[in-house]
Amino acid sequence: MIVALLLSGGIIFCQEMGWLNQLTDQFVRQKIDWSNNQSVIKYLKQTITDKNLTEIPLRCLIPVINNDDGSTILNVEIHEKHNQECLNTRKNFPTIFTFRVNRQNGSIQIDKNTPNHFYPLH
Repeated sequence: MIVALLLSGGIIFCQEMGWLNQLTDQFVRQKIDWSNNQSVIKYLKQTITDKNLTEIPLRCLIPVINNDDGSTILNVEIHEKHNQECLNTRKNFPTIFTFRVNRQNGSIQIDKNTPNHFYPLH
């Protein structure tokens, strides 16, 4: 009984510290085929949702790969749609942020709120 309580407390503590999320993220990241653009985009969309990177609904975001030349680094711009379903009042195709993905090791950087100045996405 005491062991179960200690184990439960330890799990709750790890969850509160964010350690379980980091461990899960590392496990999932290892299973992604980083050479496949569709897999990368799917993972980035899930990351946008999981990490609440924007309040814009996912259906109103368009990922745009701007350097698909087979290099190690892949840049994926996330743009906001403008149509009847998505209420982007700017009437253009603004870039919300850009992901920089390292295809070799799966590390991801983002330039959210700091255009063209990338930092690791944790």
